[in-house]
Amino acid sequence: MNVRMRSLLSCAVLIPALAACSLTPAYVRPDVAMPAKWDAADAAKGGEAVAAGWWQRFGSAELDQLMSDALAANHDLAAATTRIEQARASSKIARSALAPSVGASASGSRDRRETKSTKTPDYTSTQALLSVNYELDLWGGNAANAKAADARVAATVYDRAAVELVLQSDVAANYFQILALKDRLAIARKNLDAAQQLMSLVQVRADNGAATALDVAQQRTVLLNIQAEIPALEQSLGQTQTALAVLLGRPPQGFAVRGQSLAELKLPAVDAGQPAALLERRPDIRTAEARLLAANADIGAARAALYPNISLSAAVGVEGMLTGGTSTIASIAASLAQTIFDAGKRKGQVELAQGARKELVEDYAQSVLIGLKEVEDSLIAESSTRERSGILTETVGQAREAYRLAAVRYQAGMQDLLTVLDSQRSQLSAEDNLVQAQLGRYTATINLFKALGGGWSGAA
Repeated sequence: MNVRMRSLLSCAVLIPALAACSLTPAYVRPDVAMPAKWDAADAAKGGEAVAAGWWQRFGSAELDQLMSDALAANHDLAAATTRIEQARASSKIARSALAPSVGASASGSRDRRETKSTKTPDYTSTQALLSVNYELDLWGGNAANAKAADARVAATVYDRAAVELVLQSDVAANYFQILALKDRLAIARKNLDAAQQLMSLVQVRADNGAATALDVAQQRTVLLNIQAEIPALEQSLGQTQTALAVLLGRPPQGFAVRGQSLAELKLPAVDAGQPAALLERRPDIRTAEARLLAANADIGAARAALYPNISLSAAVGVEGMLTGGTSTIASIAASLAQTIFDAGKRKGQVELAQGARKELVEDYAQSVLIGLKEVEDSLIAESSTRERSGILTETVGQAREAYRLAAVRYQAGMQDLLTVLDSQRSQLSAEDNLVQAQLGRYTATINLFKALGGGWSGAA
């Protein structure tokens, strides 16, 4: 009995070595033409390379804390993590087919036969059985299924990294938008104060006969227009803060950002590196390639299904353990199964798998092109918003001086009110445009960090 048991267990260990060949095609990464450099080459130089924790380079302790809170509590990110767990469970199921299954059973029965004339002794039967079953993976179908499952695990890991990168960029973008709205509100309120002072002056001049009712109405119109801008900006500020709160995984009620101005931040310079690095640095591109690897393995599994299926089984056991008449039983068997006719079903499955791979090749190429576009667009935006911000900074200085001079000349009776009003509107517009241009620079930098992969390590 012990010899047979040891032989059976040895078979359970050695059987997997019988698997022979694989019908999975060799994987070759699709050849996508990569440019040698970025067109916006000047914008891609002079900064630091993208690294993990890229948001820390903006110099805001509050942003650092908000980012930490979001990464710990965001529900979309948590859902992406559970998808990894599901994929790993599926991989475990697929890999189970590569190993033998071992089972144990025990049974017992007691029989009694009795008639009017005869009575036979009771008969007790007991049996314990250990069995091993294994499907020979001669064509590599089970191994291909396991490889495909592993690739899908990697895809979910990369998917989570992509979700995390989007979350990081959204938190930063909303935070900067809030600070910019606070800047715009401060500008609007400052200009409202100036408009009210001018309104008082116009009213005094009108009371003294030095200004007309038209002058009063014109200045009151400017004043009301500035007042009307403030509720709209307050609405945008409130809604952006609630959006940020949701990203942090918390109720929006009672949430507020402490920061007050974009001037509190630093604007980092970013080195975009080489375009070819995107193939490894962007999680969405890695996801597309992992799915392509899975589809490539699916072809091997589909091809293996065209060939015969061979299974081995063995069992060893004992009978009569409880009755003192112990005997041993042992068996070993092999079976071969082959579908003769299935109306092209299995060939169709091979063609389906091949078609899926072709589709994912195109998806991969498209992901690479989108990545190249997003980096180039961000570099262009960074360059243009930097130039626009510089021009508007000078514009604001000129607009403020023009308004000051016009107001002084009007107060002295040397300038008409229309010139003052035009100067007032120009100053407000220039100051508001400058804040939006500055926000555009921060947004372009965020988008560049995101497009370059955000310092993600690339490990699955």
